[in-house]
Amino acid sequence: MVRAEVIDTHVHLWDLSRPEGIYWIKEDDKVLRRSYTPADFEKLAKENGVGGVVVVQAGQSLPDNQWNLDVTAKNRSLFRGVVGNLSEVIGSDEFRPLFDKLCEDPRYVGYRLSGRLREDLDEAFYRDLKLTAERGRTVDFLVGKYDLEDVKEIATAVPELKIIIDHFGNVVLDGEPLDPAWVAEFRKVAKCPNVRCKVSALYGRFQSPPAPKVLSAYREILDLAWDCFGEDRLIYGSDWPVTRRTGDYASVLDLTRSYFRDKGDGVLAKVMGSNAAGFYGVPLLGEDSK
Repeated sequence: MVRAEVIDTHVHLWDLSRPEGIYWIKEDDKVLRRSYTPADFEKLAKENGVGGVVVVQAGQSLPDNQWNLDVTAKNRSLFRGVVGNLSEVIGSDEFRPLFDKLCEDPRYVGYRLSGRLREDLDEAFYRDLKLTAERGRTVDFLVGKYDLEDVKEIATAVPELKIIIDHFGNVVLDGEPLDPAWVAEFRKVAKCPNVRCKVSALYGRFQSPPAPKVLSAYREILDLAWDCFGEDRLIYGSDWPVTRRTGDYASVLDLTRSYFRDKGDGVLAKVMGSNAAGFYGVPLLGEDSK
Protein backbone atom coordinates (compact mmCIF):
# COMPACT_ATOMS: atom_id res chain seq x y z
CA MET A 1 0.00 0.00 0.00
CA VAL A 2 1.41 3.38 -1.04
CA ARG A 3 1.04 6.08 1.59
CA ALA A 4 -0.78 8.93 -0.11
CA GLU A 5 -0.41 12.22 1.70
CA VAL A 6 -2.98 14.80 0.63
CA ILE A 7 -1.63 18.21 -0.33
CA ASP A 8 -4.47 20.58 -1.13
CA THR A 9 -3.05 23.06 -3.65
CA HIS A 10 -5.97 25.44 -3.84
CA VAL A 11 -7.02 26.96 -0.53
CA HIS A 12 -7.96 30.64 -0.19
CA LEU A 13 -7.72 32.80 2.93
CA TRP A 14 -8.95 36.34 3.41
CA ASP A 15 -9.78 38.93 6.03
CA LEU A 16 -12.66 41.21 5.11
CA SER A 17 -11.53 43.80 7.64
CA ARG A 18 -8.41 44.57 5.61
CA PRO A 19 -8.63 47.71 3.45
CA GLU A 20 -7.78 45.82 0.24
CA GLY A 21 -10.93 43.71 0.55
CA ILE A 22 -11.99 40.92 -1.81
CA TYR A 23 -13.72 42.73 -4.65
CA TRP A 24 -15.45 39.74 -6.23
CA ILE A 25 -17.45 38.65 -3.17
CA LYS A 26 -20.94 40.10 -3.38
CA GLU A 27 -22.56 41.82 -0.42
CA ASP A 28 -25.40 39.27 -0.32
CA ASP A 29 -23.16 36.19 -0.50
CA LYS A 30 -24.09 34.43 2.74
CA VAL A 31 -21.39 31.77 2.34
CA LEU A 32 -18.32 33.80 1.45
CA ARG A 33 -19.10 37.20 2.97
CA ARG A 34 -16.98 36.54 6.06
CA SER A 35 -13.31 36.15 6.87
CA TYR A 36 -11.59 32.80 6.40
CA THR A 37 -8.48 32.34 8.51
CA PRO A 38 -5.73 29.71 8.80
CA ALA A 39 -7.44 28.41 11.94
CA ASP A 40 -10.62 27.73 9.98
CA PHE A 41 -8.78 25.48 7.55
CA GLU A 42 -6.52 23.88 10.16
CA LYS A 43 -9.59 22.29 11.72
CA LEU A 44 -10.87 21.09 8.35
CA ALA A 45 -7.47 19.68 7.40
CA LYS A 46 -7.27 17.66 10.61
CA GLU A 47 -10.78 16.28 10.14
CA ASN A 48 -10.05 15.20 6.55
CA GLY A 49 -6.48 13.96 6.73
CA VAL A 50 -4.99 16.80 4.71
CA GLY A 51 -1.32 17.09 5.56
CA GLY A 52 -0.20 20.03 3.45
CA VAL A 53 -1.60 23.14 1.80
CA VAL A 54 -0.63 25.52 -0.96
CA VAL A 55 -2.52 28.76 -0.40
CA VAL A 56 -3.63 30.58 -3.55
CA GLN A 57 -4.27 34.31 -3.24
CA ALA A 58 -7.97 35.07 -3.50
CA GLY A 59 -7.75 38.41 -5.31
CA GLN A 60 -5.32 40.60 -7.23
CA SER A 61 -4.35 43.02 -4.45
CA LEU A 62 -0.55 43.33 -4.40
CA PRO A 63 -0.25 43.65 -0.58
CA ASP A 64 -2.10 40.34 -0.26
CA ASN A 65 0.97 38.53 -1.60
CA GLN A 66 2.88 39.31 1.59
CA TRP A 67 -0.23 39.01 3.78
CA ASN A 68 -0.75 35.40 2.74
CA LEU A 69 2.87 34.61 3.62
CA ASP A 70 2.63 36.37 6.97
CA VAL A 71 -0.70 34.94 8.09
CA THR A 72 0.39 31.34 7.42
CA ALA A 73 3.94 31.61 8.77
CA LYS A 74 3.11 30.20 12.21
CA ASN A 75 2.07 26.84 10.76
CA ARG A 76 4.59 26.09 8.03
CA SER A 77 4.17 22.34 8.44
CA LEU A 78 0.61 22.66 7.08
CA PHE A 79 0.81 25.82 4.96
CA ARG A 80 3.79 24.80 2.88
CA GLY A 81 3.54 27.24 -0.01
CA VAL A 82 1.86 30.42 -1.19
CA VAL A 83 0.82 31.26 -4.75
CA GLY A 84 0.41 35.02 -4.87
CA ASN A 85 -1.06 37.15 -7.65
CA LEU A 86 1.01 39.53 -9.76
CA SER A 87 -1.54 40.19 -12.50
CA GLU A 88 -1.38 43.93 -11.90
CA VAL A 89 2.39 44.30 -12.38
CA ILE A 90 3.65 41.60 -14.73
CA GLY A 91 5.24 43.22 -17.76
CA SER A 92 5.89 46.47 -15.88
CA ASP A 93 8.88 48.00 -14.08
CA GLU A 94 7.18 47.22 -10.77
CA PHE A 95 7.35 43.47 -11.27
CA ARG A 96 10.97 42.63 -10.54
CA PRO A 97 11.48 44.49 -7.24
CA LEU A 98 8.24 43.09 -5.82
CA PHE A 99 8.96 39.58 -7.10
CA ASP A 100 12.52 39.73 -5.72
CA LYS A 101 11.22 40.71 -2.29
CA LEU A 102 8.56 38.00 -2.20
CA CYS A 103 11.01 35.32 -3.31
CA GLU A 104 13.12 35.99 -0.22
CA ASP A 105 10.59 33.68 1.45
CA PRO A 106 11.05 30.18 0.00
CA ARG A 107 7.36 29.49 0.66
CA TYR A 108 6.50 31.96 -2.10
CA VAL A 109 6.31 29.24 -4.74
CA GLY A 110 4.82 31.32 -7.54
CA TYR A 111 1.97 33.55 -8.54
CA ARG A 112 -1.35 33.47 -10.30
CA LEU A 113 -2.35 35.36 -13.44
CA SER A 114 -6.08 36.07 -13.45
CA GLY A 115 -6.44 39.68 -14.50
CA ARG A 116 -4.68 41.07 -17.57
CA LEU A 117 -2.59 44.22 -17.53
CA ARG A 118 -2.40 44.61 -21.31
CA GLU A 119 -3.82 42.86 -24.35
CA ASP A 120 -0.56 42.03 -26.10
CA LEU A 121 1.84 39.42 -24.75
CA ASP A 122 4.79 41.72 -25.30
CA GLU A 123 8.54 41.56 -24.69
CA ALA A 124 8.27 42.90 -21.13
CA PHE A 125 5.65 40.27 -20.28
CA TYR A 126 7.92 37.47 -21.49
CA ARG A 127 10.91 39.05 -19.74
CA ASP A 128 9.13 38.64 -16.41
CA LEU A 129 8.01 35.09 -17.19
CA LYS A 130 11.59 34.12 -18.04
CA LEU A 131 12.75 35.59 -14.73
CA THR A 132 10.06 33.55 -13.00
CA ALA A 133 11.36 30.39 -14.66
CA GLU A 134 14.95 31.22 -13.72
CA ARG A 135 13.90 31.47 -10.07
CA GLY A 136 12.13 28.11 -10.26
CA ARG A 137 8.76 29.69 -9.46
CA THR A 138 5.45 28.64 -10.97
CA VAL A 139 2.52 30.34 -12.71
CA ASP A 140 -1.13 29.40 -12.10
CA PHE A 141 -3.51 30.51 -14.85
CA LEU A 142 -7.14 31.19 -14.07
CA VAL A 143 -8.44 30.83 -17.61
CA GLY A 144 -10.61 33.78 -18.58
CA LYS A 145 -8.60 36.91 -19.27
CA TYR A 146 -5.98 34.50 -20.60
CA ASP A 147 -7.58 31.77 -22.70
CA LEU A 148 -6.24 28.29 -23.39
CA GLU A 149 -4.68 29.47 -26.66
CA ASP A 150 -2.77 32.16 -24.74
CA VAL A 151 -1.51 29.57 -22.26
CA LYS A 152 -0.32 27.35 -25.10
CA GLU A 153 1.50 30.29 -26.69
CA ILE A 154 3.17 31.19 -23.40
CA ALA A 155 4.12 27.60 -22.60
CA THR A 156 5.68 27.20 -26.04
CA ALA A 157 7.57 30.50 -25.85
CA VAL A 158 8.95 29.80 -22.34
CA PRO A 159 9.30 26.00 -22.20
CA GLU A 160 11.28 26.12 -18.96
CA LEU A 161 8.38 27.84 -17.13
CA LYS A 162 6.27 25.64 -14.85
CA ILE A 163 2.60 26.35 -15.65
CA ILE A 164 -0.64 24.99 -14.23
CA ILE A 165 -4.18 25.68 -15.40
CA ASP A 166 -6.60 25.98 -12.49
CA HIS A 167 -10.01 24.30 -12.29
CA PHE A 168 -9.61 22.14 -15.42
CA GLY A 169 -9.06 25.27 -17.49
CA ASN A 170 -12.14 26.84 -15.85
CA VAL A 171 -14.49 24.43 -17.59
CA VAL A 172 -18.21 24.91 -16.91
CA LEU A 173 -20.32 21.78 -16.36
CA ASP A 174 -24.06 21.76 -16.91
CA GLY A 175 -24.87 18.10 -17.39
CA GLU A 176 -24.47 18.35 -21.16
CA PRO A 177 -21.52 16.97 -23.20
CA LEU A 178 -18.43 19.17 -23.27
CA ASP A 179 -18.12 21.62 -26.15
CA PRO A 180 -15.97 19.94 -28.85
CA ALA A 181 -14.21 23.23 -29.69
CA TRP A 182 -13.23 23.71 -26.04
CA VAL A 183 -12.06 20.10 -25.80
CA ALA A 184 -9.83 20.65 -28.84
CA GLU A 185 -8.20 23.70 -27.20
CA PHE A 186 -7.77 21.77 -23.95
CA ARG A 187 -6.02 18.95 -25.80
CA LYS A 188 -3.70 21.40 -27.57
CA VAL A 189 -2.48 23.06 -24.37
CA ALA A 190 -1.99 19.65 -22.76
CA LYS A 191 0.57 18.79 -25.44
CA CYS A 192 2.94 21.33 -23.86
CA PRO A 193 5.03 19.26 -21.44
CA ASN A 194 5.55 22.17 -19.04
CA VAL A 195 1.79 22.58 -18.42
CA ARG A 196 -0.07 20.84 -15.58
CA CYS A 197 -3.79 20.67 -14.86
CA LYS A 198 -5.25 21.31 -11.43
CA VAL A 199 -8.02 18.91 -10.44
CA SER A 200 -9.67 21.66 -8.46
CA ALA A 201 -13.05 23.26 -7.81
CA LEU A 202 -14.73 20.06 -9.00
CA TYR A 203 -18.10 20.91 -7.45
CA GLY A 204 -17.63 24.53 -8.48
CA ARG A 205 -17.64 23.59 -12.15
CA PHE A 206 -21.42 23.35 -11.72
CA GLN A 207 -22.58 26.95 -11.47
CA SER A 208 -25.91 26.18 -9.77
CA PRO A 209 -25.74 24.70 -6.25
CA PRO A 210 -25.94 22.12 -4.96
CA ALA A 211 -23.50 20.29 -7.21
CA PRO A 212 -24.09 16.58 -7.92
CA LYS A 213 -22.26 14.26 -5.53
CA VAL A 214 -22.00 11.32 -7.90
CA LEU A 215 -18.87 10.52 -9.88
CA SER A 216 -20.82 10.05 -13.11
CA ALA A 217 -21.52 13.81 -13.24
CA TYR A 218 -17.78 14.53 -13.47
CA ARG A 219 -16.48 11.52 -15.35
CA GLU A 220 -16.28 13.21 -18.75
CA ILE A 221 -14.02 16.04 -17.58
CA LEU A 222 -11.99 13.72 -15.35
CA ASP A 223 -11.53 11.23 -18.18
CA LEU A 224 -10.49 14.04 -20.52
CA ALA A 225 -7.96 15.43 -18.03
CA TRP A 226 -6.60 11.94 -17.41
CA ASP A 227 -6.28 11.23 -21.12
CA CYS A 228 -4.54 14.55 -21.80
CA PHE A 229 -2.29 14.97 -18.77
CA GLY A 230 -1.83 11.49 -17.33
CA GLU A 231 -0.69 10.51 -13.87
CA ASP A 232 2.31 12.85 -13.65
CA ARG A 233 0.70 16.20 -14.59
CA LEU A 234 -2.54 16.22 -12.58
CA ILE A 235 -2.58 17.93 -9.19
CA TYR A 236 -5.37 18.04 -6.61
CA GLY A 237 -6.87 21.24 -5.16
CA SER A 238 -10.17 21.96 -3.44
CA ASP A 239 -10.88 25.68 -4.03
CA TRP A 240 -11.95 26.03 -0.40
CA PRO A 241 -13.83 28.04 0.81
CA VAL A 242 -15.36 28.92 -2.59
CA THR A 243 -16.31 25.26 -2.91
CA ARG A 244 -18.64 25.74 0.08
CA ARG A 245 -21.10 27.41 -2.30
CA THR A 246 -21.75 24.15 -4.10
CA GLY A 247 -20.82 21.33 -1.72
CA ASP A 248 -18.98 20.18 1.38
CA TYR A 249 -15.23 19.65 1.63
CA ALA A 250 -15.21 16.00 2.73
CA SER A 251 -17.42 14.68 -0.06
CA VAL A 252 -15.56 16.40 -2.92
CA LEU A 253 -12.29 15.08 -1.50
CA ASP A 254 -13.73 11.57 -1.30
CA LEU A 255 -15.19 11.80 -4.81
CA THR A 256 -11.82 12.87 -6.25
CA ARG A 257 -10.01 10.12 -4.38
CA SER A 258 -12.48 7.52 -5.61
CA TYR A 259 -11.78 8.37 -9.26
CA PHE A 260 -8.00 8.17 -8.95
CA ARG A 261 -8.00 5.23 -6.54
CA ASP A 262 -9.39 3.17 -9.40
CA LYS A 263 -6.17 3.98 -11.32
CA GLY A 264 -4.05 2.40 -8.57
CA ASP A 265 -2.48 3.45 -5.28
CA GLY A 266 0.57 4.87 -7.04
CA VAL A 267 -1.54 7.18 -9.20
CA LEU A 268 -3.58 8.25 -6.18
CA ALA A 269 -0.40 9.17 -4.29
CA LYS A 270 0.85 11.26 -7.19
CA VAL A 271 -2.32 13.22 -7.91
CA MET A 272 -3.18 13.86 -4.27
CA GLY A 273 0.32 14.76 -3.07
CA SER A 274 3.64 13.99 -4.71
CA ASN A 275 2.88 15.76 -8.01
CA ALA A 276 2.14 18.92 -6.01
CA ALA A 277 5.40 18.57 -4.12
CA GLY A 278 7.34 18.23 -7.34
CA PHE A 279 5.62 21.06 -9.18
CA TYR A 280 5.50 23.67 -6.42
CA GLY A 281 8.69 22.54 -4.71
CA VAL A 282 7.05 22.01 -1.33
CA PRO A 283 8.02 19.19 1.07
CA LEU A 284 6.13 15.97 1.51
CA LEU A 285 5.36 14.54 4.94
CA GLY A 286 8.58 13.70 6.76
CA GLU A 287 10.77 15.92 4.59
CA ASP A 288 12.37 19.03 5.99
CA SER A 289 10.04 22.03 5.73
CA LYS A 290 11.34 25.17 4.15
